[in-house]
Amino acid sequence: MKSHRAVEALRIALGLGSHNEGKDVGVILAGRAPFLLSDETDDIVDGEILEKHLPVFVEWGTTFLIDSDAEIPTRYIPDCVTKTISHNDIAHTLEAADRALVFL
Repeated sequence: MKSHRAVEALRIALGLGSHNEGKDVGVILAGRAPFLLSDETDDIVDGEILEKHLPVFVEWGTTFLIDSDAEIPTRYIPDCVTKTISHNDIAHTLEAADRALVFL
């Protein structure tokens, strides 16, 4: 990742979900974003910040929804829950949400 924005987006999601242990926060990852969940963070800008925040999502049991067309890493971090989701399902998920925050 060549930008800090991806890690910043997860940091913001963490903050938004912190009042109730992430029960109302969902994370959809597309493009190269699933690499944020990789056990190799050397090429990620602000990877050290990411390493502090991801364990909280894992502790909360957050399911990371992965766009079916996304690039995916060879391995995800241990205990990370992922689910592949179609574009149609992404649209339905966003439509059903009370609010959405999108980072491009």
